[in-house]
Amino acid sequence: MTAVTTTSRLSSARLDALFARIQMEIDNGHCTAAQVAVGRQGKVVASRSFGTATDESRFALFSATKPVVAMALLPHFADGTLLLTAPVAQYIPEFGHHGKADVTVLQLLTMQGGFPQAPIGPDRWGTSEGRRAQFAEWPLAWPAGTRTEYHPVSAHWVIGELLETLNGRSYVDVVHDRVVRPAGLAPLLGMQAGTPLLVRAHGQYPADIADLVSTYGRADLVPAVTIGPDALLAMNDPGAQAAAVPGGGAIATATDMATLYQSFLHNTAGALPDEWLADAIGTIRNGSINVSDGVPANRTIAGYLSGSDGYHLHRWMPAAPLAFGHAGAGGQLCWADPESGLSLCFLNDTLHQDPRVEFRRAADINDLVLGLLLQ
Repeated sequence: MTAVTTTSRLSSARLDALFARIQMEIDNGHCTAAQVAVGRQGKVVASRSFGTATDESRFALFSATKPVVAMALLPHFADGTLLLTAPVAQYIPEFGHHGKADVTVLQLLTMQGGFPQAPIGPDRWGTSEGRRAQFAEWPLAWPAGTRTEYHPVSAHWVIGELLETLNGRSYVDVVHDRVVRPAGLAPLLGMQAGTPLLVRAHGQYPADIADLVSTYGRADLVPAVTIGPDALLAMNDPGAQAAAVPGGGAIATATDMATLYQSFLHNTAGALPDEWLADAIGTIRNGSINVSDGVPANRTIAGYLSGSDGYHLHRWMPAAPLAFGHAGAGGQLCWADPESGLSLCFLNDTLHQDPRVEFRRAADINDLVLGLLLQ
């Protein structure tokens, strides 16, 4: 089904081209279900579901969850109850063991913390005591602040614990009350978030690195696999969905996320501090090189900042310097652009093992969305 707001000033021909590009993914077998939604002026102005998806279908966001959770920290920066320059251990003493005593909140948020693959499992997820006990066991893989490396899940478990520590209640409730509910949305994390479509793995990783280099431009820009398909497919388990994994466990429709990013742009209901946007995407930028893919990180509290250095495609972002957001495994796309006022969410049900599929699709979708506005 297609929904388009007539006052949205979107080009109908370009919108048709966007929908056709996504339908091509269904026709080629790259995914079996997908949704797209475009927001502007505080609301969703176009959306469509593809393949086996309906407009009510919900999808696993994977790492597109990360900004949703991290944004809940912004009021603490505004009122001084959390300092970017302070060590995480000042708030969570258990975290300070095994060389982590000097890891700062800023390093935690910008993937410079030094514990990218630190493990935590279901036996420790469910309680603050369990999480803190696990944090105490984590060693540093490298000195904090010396490099940037993607932390698939570990950093956001600490962020969730920070939220719980500072608020005296579940981080799931804090995220909902502070970030999700002001946008008029139902919960995105935990038991109340609903059940997503099943995720599938498809395709194969290319045997010849030259095939990847031709797409990514240089061998050092080919992204490393930081979390395997087996771990990601665990999101098909209702127990994993209910666990509200703060680095990857949100469940949503594309319309939900395009709406949420509009609320970020417009600060719906005044839920975020004044000037939050400048703080989130301007002053907290991390330009060091991400060792996972050789790309300048441009990490902020709000995830990635697209930037104007020519690497926006490698960040899964559009060619809009101030656009911010975060992609998720399988090619989930979520971003907003303050200059055009557009927000986008594309979601699908497939973890394609050939990274070229996601890369090319993201580049095409992002370009088509930026071209939607009538002049």
